[in-house]
Amino acid sequence: MSSQSVPSLRRERRAAALARRRGEARRDTRHPRRIGIGLVSLAALAAGVVLVAVILVLGGAPKPAAGSVVRALAPAGIPAAGQILGSATAPVTIDLYEDFQCPACARWGRSVVPSLVRNELAAGAVRIVYHGFAFIGPESKAAGRAAWAADQQGRFWDMWATLYANQGLHENGGAFERGRLIAMADALGLDNGRFTTDLDSPAAAAFVADGVADAARAGVTSTPTLIIDGRILGNGGYAEVAAAIAASVAP
Repeated sequence: MSSQSVPSLRRERRAAALARRRGEARRDTRHPRRIGIGLVSLAALAAGVVLVAVILVLGGAPKPAAGSVVRALAPAGIPAAGQILGSATAPVTIDLYEDFQCPACARWGRSVVPSLVRNELAAGAVRIVYHGFAFIGPESKAAGRAAWAADQQGRFWDMWATLYANQGLHENGGAFERGRLIAMADALGLDNGRFTTDLDSPAAAAFVADGVADAARAGVTSTPTLIIDGRILGNGGYAEVAAAIAASVAP
């Protein structure tokens, strides 16, 4: 190789290297949006947001996100004290046995309670006494503890409504995991520290256990079960419940 060709070769190599760097720079400009999406996805997962990609990879129904809860409230204008909804002087008592994971209980609440509120509860003819029968699984017990913890702040029936509003599609599928229960309490504006302390307390666990024992003594084997002045009604619709109330107050 002659001495005159060396500079030419060097120039060609520098030009080729510069071209490669420019090509790499152009390719790099296509990636930040994808990297940004990846970082956002990780942040979303950390926040409890379920992504479609995660559903496809893991398969099946994802657990509900801890922060994604619906706030619900007890019927307005109806007196409530502890686990009793309705007038303390009402002549008829409905003892209501429920499990917060029970889909039939949620349906009963949606289909029957509004009519009772408009009629018998508003008129002071009946009161409902809640009894927890947490038999479906561990999340039933967790939800029962949450209801008791809310009761310590005078919000039992608001938590009752909120638990059913956030019931999962599958039993023990994560709808009533501890984080979501705390999120429900936060949505209701409860004192967070007090709620979590009460949620984890032996007294809350005892409340749940006592409810199961109470159901056994009453002969309750399913939910929802209504006992109206000693008569076991089972899962009755509004017409049946209204008739039983009317029969109880008839002379």
